[in-house]
Amino acid sequence: CGGGIAGIAAALAAARGGARTCLLEKEYALGGLATLGLIVIYLPLCDGDGVKMSGGIAEELLKLSLKYGPGEIPEVWAREDATEAERAGIRYRVKYNAASLMIAAEELLLAEGVKIYYDARISDVERENGKITGVVLETKRGKQLVSGKAFIDATGDADICWLAGEDTVDDPTNRRTGWYFSYDGKDIKLHQLTDPIYTDIPEGSRLYSGTVLDDISQHCIDGRKMILDHILNMRKSGNTDAYPLIIPTIPGFRMTRRLAGTFEFSEDLHERCWFNDAIGMIGNWKVLHKRYSIPYRAIKAVKNSNLFAVGRCCCADKSGWDLTRVIPTCAVTGEAAGTAAAMLCATGKQPEISELQNELRKNGVPLRPELFTRVIE
Repeated sequence: CGGGIAGIAAALAAARGGARTCLLEKEYALGGLATLGLIVIYLPLCDGDGVKMSGGIAEELLKLSLKYGPGEIPEVWAREDATEAERAGIRYRVKYNAASLMIAAEELLLAEGVKIYYDARISDVERENGKITGVVLETKRGKQLVSGKAFIDATGDADICWLAGEDTVDDPTNRRTGWYFSYDGKDIKLHQLTDPIYTDIPEGSRLYSGTVLDDISQHCIDGRKMILDHILNMRKSGNTDAYPLIIPTIPGFRMTRRLAGTFEFSEDLHERCWFNDAIGMIGNWKVLHKRYSIPYRAIKAVKNSNLFAVGRCCCADKSGWDLTRVIPTCAVTGEAAGTAAAMLCATGKQPEISELQNELRKNGVPLRPELFTRVIE
């Protein structure tokens, strides 16, 4: 449920694991904020010391974002024989074109046998004996039920978790954003407009909830006003031919609602911590020299035995949320959930963590406890 990066990764992993897989997306294209939101920077898959932290589908999607151009992988990361010392200080990240990724992701999912439903707006879930049995869609011909054996909440807003009665946490502190492209007859430029993230908001601005209708609407309106003001200031500064070329079609919320599971992943508390139920590793997109593992318990729902929460829906504290919401972690958690869901569907029971880890390793996911200094059972 949800066709952003986390949902794409989950659907790919589930389909490749042998599960009959359906992806439900309320918009009309894949990628979420990575495409429709114009957040066109695939953040690093490395720790800044030359160590690749995230592989598997996370790395596959990074390469996929460049399939139809433009953009290129840093030379030392494109070269397989490069040493960690050569790669140190050079982040494994790329800039890409939103439309190219949108098309390439859809092409890949269809080739892997994933059924995609667009304009699929989920309004409810059906449950029985502690499991979700189906999700209810509102369609142009009324309600439609999509049944399944396992469900992955990649909505970005923990909509499935909330509808299914899981405990959730809301964050009403989102800031104005307005990433957009301008054109002045000569150059196309990306502008990364946002109110300050980690300090007080500017006078005259405000905070927004991603689950309150008034706030969602106002965030869209204020973001477009932010873009218009920026364009008008560019014109006043002498670039009289500048105009907005491409603007976001979805709101740029960072953190809205997430699962309140059995364990909160934390940027502040879990750097260099290896979890025995780790299902992936990530670096820190903001700073160098940081390493994290992501535990399986952070993506597992509590009240529904066949539900997983991925991307910014998974269980993390405020600091951890700032890492789980970004593209690499979305792909990492999505692949783990899709793999686990396929195993659950095949056997009818939760996979043993060792079996899940073996399957992930087989599919190219780095799981290296020797990179960490502390172990959490």
